[in-house]
This record gives sequence, C-alpha cells and structure tokens, in this order.
Amino acid sequence: MKKLKIFYMILMTLFFVSCQTFVEDVPEIDPTRPTDADLALVMTGTQVEYMSTMEGELARLAGMWSGYFTGSDRQYIPLYNYDITATTSDSPWGNVYSFVFRQSRIVQDKSTALGNKLSLGVAQILEAHIMGMAAATWGDVPYSEAIDNVKFPNPKYDPQSQVVDNLITLLDKAIVNLNSGVGTLGGDFLSGGGAPGTVLPGVASKWIKVAYSLKARYLLYKKDYAGALAAANLGVDITANNLMAPHGTVNDQNRNIYYDFHERQRFGYLTAKNSFLAKKLDPASPTKRNHAKTVETARFGLYYSGTLPNYDIKVSSTGFFGSAASFPLVTAYESKLIAAECQARLNGVGTGVAALNVHRALLRTAFPAGTYTDFVVTDFAAGGVENADNVADADALLREILEEKYVSLYGQIEIFNEIRRTNNAVGVPANSGTQIPARFLYSQNEINANKSTPNPIPGLFTKTTLFQ
Repeated sequence: MKKLKIFYMILMTLFFVSCQTFVEDVPEIDPTRPTDADLALVMTGTQVEYMSTMEGELARLAGMWSGYFTGSDRQYIPLYNYDITATTSDSPWGNVYSFVFRQSRIVQDKSTALGNKLSLGVAQILEAHIMGMAAATWGDVPYSEAIDNVKFPNPKYDPQSQVVDNLITLLDKAIVNLNSGVGTLGGDFLSGGGAPGTVLPGVASKWIKVAYSLKARYLLYKKDYAGALAAANLGVDITANNLMAPHGTVNDQNRNIYYDFHERQRFGYLTAKNSFLAKKLDPASPTKRNHAKTVETARFGLYYSGTLPNYDIKVSSTGFFGSAASFPLVTAYESKLIAAECQARLNGVGTGVAALNVHRALLRTAFPAGTYTDFVVTDFAAGGVENADNVADADALLREILEEKYVSLYGQIEIFNEIRRTNNAVGVPANSGTQIPARFLYSQNEINANKSTPNPIPGLFTKTTLFQ
C-alpha cells in the first residue's frame, strides 16, 4: 500500500509537470473575457456608474444631513445622528475613483485615439462633475496623481481649491471640444430633460450648457460672482435641457435608486419623519414658507407623502422618487438661482429680484397647481412678504434665493455643499448636537492604502478650505 501511494504521487507529479510543459509558451486566452469594448459601450457604462454614484449612497447621506430625510431604522439611525466611521466612505470613494473617474479617462483616451471630440467633451464633463463633488464633500483629494497606481502608488492629495481650478479648466476644454462638431455622441445614455425614463440621443449643445452650469457652480465656490454669473447665463436654461438620469420599472435594471432603496433594499431605513424641508413645504405645518405670493402645496405633494410629523419620501408613480422618475443631475433651477444670487450680490436688490423671477417662471410652468407670483422690490423691504423680521433688503433677498435653491435641489448631493458654502444660511437644524458635519470622512480603505492621506486625518466637523 505504501509503495502504491508513492507510485500515485510520482504519477501525479509527472502529470502536472507534463501539463505545465505542454502549455509552455502558449498564450492563455479566455474567449469569455473581453479585452476591449467599443467606445459607445464604454460611454454608456461610464454614464450609468456616474448617475448611480450621484444618486446613490452619498446622496442619501447628504440628504439626511441637510434636512431632507430622516434615518429611521437600523444603521441609518446612527448615520442620521452623525455617528459615523471612515468605513462608511469605502464604497462611495471606490465608486468615485474606480467606476467613474477611471472609466471617464478610458473614454477620453478612446475618444482621443479616434479623433472623436464630442465624446471626449462629454467624458471631460463627467470627470469634472464627479471630481468636483468629491473635492467639495471630502476637501483635499487625490486628483493629479490619481488612478495611476504604477506611477503613483501613493497619490498626493491636491488642495481642494486647486482641484476646483483644474476642473474649471477641464470644463473649458470640454466646451471647446463640444463646439467643434467633430465626432459622435454614440452611447449617450443620460436624458436631456425628456419625459421620465426617456433616453434621448446625445445633443452637443445641451452638454455645453451642462458644462457652463458646472463651471458656474465651481466659480461660486470661489466667490467669483462675476465669473459665475457669466457662466450661469450660458448654462442650462430651461427644464427641457436638464441633465437627468432616466429610470424605468424593471427590478435590478433601471428603477429609480431612491425608490429601489426605499421599497426593495432597506424598507423603513430612510423616511422624512419630521424633516425640515417637509415642514417648510407642508401647507398644514406651522413653519411653512407659504405666503400670498408663494404656495408650495404642489411641490410638497411631489416630494413627500404623509402628514406632520410622519412624513415619508414619495415613491408612488406620481412622486419625485417614483420607480420610473428621472433623477436630476444638473438643472436649470440651479443655473438660474446662481445667476440670481450673483446679480443680487453684484448689482443690488432690483436686479436680483428680476433674476429670481426668471426662476419662478420655470416653477409656474413645472407646478401649475402651485403659486409663484413674481416678486417686486418692496417684498424684501422691512415688513414685506419676504421680510417679516425687518432685516436689510439685500439680506432678505439672499435668504429667499438660498432657501429657494434649498427647495429646488431636493435629493441632490450638492445641497450639502450649499449649506456649508453659505454657513447654513437656510437654518437647517443639526440632527444631533449643535453642528452640521463639515465634510464626509475619508475612506478607511484609502487611509490604509495611501501613505499620502493627510495626517492628522480631518474630523467630521473640520471645515474644508473653500467652505470656511
């Protein structure tokens, strides 16, 4: 028996050696594993990852910290109350860098090789948006040395302000490429403001407007009000030109991400119980923002269900987070309200009011059941409908512009940046303690792997450079 075992051991050894010799110098090709993909397919995949990152976990967290939503069950209760660790950022950080930033660079490389300037411009916009969000929410982030592990195994953290400057330059390049008319927009998945769930063919002129809107946002971060105004005036101008993430009704394929989380993945975790915004919009709430010229019943009915204090996010077919409801990524509302803020700061109350009324005209079209009568200058004077506490006229106007922006960017990550940019001018209450978080925490995976991670690591309430 012992000799038999030895024989089998020798036989198996010879077998493995012979196999190794047999395949030596023969390339191992797996026909099921693609080595490349068409530009249009990569573009589609990149856009899907981009929209899922902007609409997913980070948006829910930002919304809970911005008075839109409430963490009502399991781990969402501590998250809501700022009891959070660096591991919470692991998945979002990976999505930003591995699934959007890296993929957008692949699209750019492919587009450049093919001489396709239109697709190149779109990919540059995707990079500018995802990395602008990352810099705004986390502060200093790897950018110039990121996603090249061979050359930069420990990519440096670029200053937040420098990243924003670089992205403004990148958007300028995107605008030039999109204006060239050279190439195609094959694989363009995102909706150009069409009906919910409708995927429209790529339109370069609409992408140019998106680029200008993002440029206006970043110039506003820098307090370059003149530059932001100029860019906003060239940005997304009507809701038909909004950049939207389209959705449908098929499980595990195309449902609205908020809907899917609320109804299928984690039922009861995310609600709007006693939320700050719901109480602003609810006509039955004592803290409603309604008055003779503004009635928010229609927007309340779109955003929320339930009654005070047991509100919930609205996921029915007529709700903002219905299964097939498109999700806003860059909108005319933001562009027009950036313009209104800049006009008010640069040119006074009269010009600011006129700019705010341009936005209110959009609301009248979108919400015909609501009331959004044009304002006049005296509405912001002491005792006016927007100045019951008798503050300076300019302050009353800015307060209304910023509050309107708070309402109009519902569900988007950007409102968390707005709250910090304006030192919480809207007055969102803290969920716990007395402070709203000043940033997202760096990923624990990033801390463990990248020796360039800032030391000491900034805490949750450490303000970023741009939002002091």
